[in-house]
Amino acid sequence: MTTLSDSEIAAEINANRLIRNGDTARLAGACYELRMGNVYYDLSEGGRRISLSSGQAALIKPGHRVVLITKEELDIPSDILARVVSKGSLFSVGLSPVATYADPGFSGNLGVVTQNISDMYVELPQDEPIAKADFTRLNRSVSRPYKGQHGFQMGIWPIKSHLQKTHADVADDPRVLSERDEAMALLPAATRTILQKVEERQIWIDIGLAFAVVLNAAMLFLVNGKFVDSYIGLIGNLAASALIALIGPVARLFKRT
Repeated sequence: MTTLSDSEIAAEINANRLIRNGDTARLAGACYELRMGNVYYDLSEGGRRISLSSGQAALIKPGHRVVLITKEELDIPSDILARVVSKGSLFSVGLSPVATYADPGFSGNLGVVTQNISDMYVELPQDEPIAKADFTRLNRSVSRPYKGQHGFQMGIWPIKSHLQKTHADVADDPRVLSERDEAMALLPAATRTILQKVEERQIWIDIGLAFAVVLNAAMLFLVNGKFVDSYIGLIGNLAASALIALIGPVARLFKRT
């Protein structure tokens, strides 16, 4: 097996083979830089296909998984394998790394799956380099080359949703913790510690409030002997105080809007 050099890839491009819509200026060493096209799929929104108008950039929301469709079309012969990795410069803006390949026989635009793991929105202009591909020539052609339609050609991106489960679906699995504990496990340790302290503080506040209600009701009972009436009156006073406390912030909110 041998890896194609930049000059060999350039010769293929000039002969309208291997990479269609290619630009030899995107060659470096033994790699070709694949560019962002005018379509992408948002997997976090049910695989929604988003077509970009001229000059419009792809917008990747925080936490969203997307499939970026390359501008170039690959046309891989049966004796070549293409390996694809995402551009290192995209890691620094919060996009997860990508490592995939195109089988011998693959033909079409390539889909690059990535996730925005940052808390910022990421814009990718059309023609922005998003991945690098290298090509290896095999000792002989494969006996079963890739066949079938690509997600881009089908107009949808197929998602194996049957593999995805909700917490309720797997709650009986001994490897699964409670929904709260699973959610906490996803958080950074520092954030998890702060939330646990807030929860503990809230528990003590609730206990204190309950104790205060009971104590005040008991004191009123000792004064006039009407425990139930005093208890109801105390709860009503507390509710009214809470409502009054909320009216101020809500009124200010509507005033700003």
